[in-house]
Amino acid sequence: MQRKVLLAALVALAVLGGCAQRDPNLLVRGLGEFSRSPGEYTLTLKTYQLDAEGRAQLAGPVGSDDASLRRFVQRSLADKGYTLKTSGPARYAVEAHLLCADTRKASLGFMAEELRLPAAAVGAGYSEEIHYWLPDQNMGVAHPTKDVLDQENRDANTRRRTDGVTDRPSDPSRGLTPMGAQEPAFCQGRVLVTLTPAGTGPQREVFVGRRATGDCAAAPNCPLETCRSALERTLVYELDTAF
Repeated sequence: MQRKVLLAALVALAVLGGCAQRDPNLLVRGLGEFSRSPGEYTLTLKTYQLDAEGRAQLAGPVGSDDASLRRFVQRSLADKGYTLKTSGPARYAVEAHLLCADTRKASLGFMAEELRLPAAAVGAGYSEEIHYWLPDQNMGVAHPTKDVLDQENRDANTRRRTDGVTDRPSDPSRGLTPMGAQEPAFCQGRVLVTLTPAGTGPQREVFVGRRATGDCAAAPNCPLETCRSALERTLVYELDTAF
């Protein structure tokens, strides 16, 4: 009984702490709610993988300069009338943060549901209310909490998805691995896209979209190339459906 009371108290403190951290001048919306006219934008794109402790880190020395993925963003937005600006202020600031990892090995935080970006990698403008892949905080995207992620991982092994985001065939269910047996290794991509309109007032409005790929091929430490094709498709899908 005492353990239950202690656990309840810890949960309450965590909730209160989370509420205290919210920025009253930050308005976070789903990327699908964005409805303004096209214009010039700046682009920040960074790629990540998990370190030995399961925390996200930049994927090698080129974690913030993947030219191929940047071109996918540029082409997708150009088709919708947006122009990339390489220097100086622009009407919009776009960020794309892409992860390739075995998400079962991620360090998910106290509540076992948070997969966050490292603040140092994001730099200025980092926010705990924005810069995470899990959970999705009811923003209308596909993979909200660890429970849903686990269920999706089970479902992904019994059916072939047809939405164009992933085309990996089904394989034996990871959710039903026999006791004592080793679960099959796999990698998965995570996509976070943010769009921030330029403004001078105290309130900052940010539009956020999050998606996950299906299972990619298994590889030690899940290097970016393992999930590259799936990340490209998912990133383009997010941009095409949101703008």
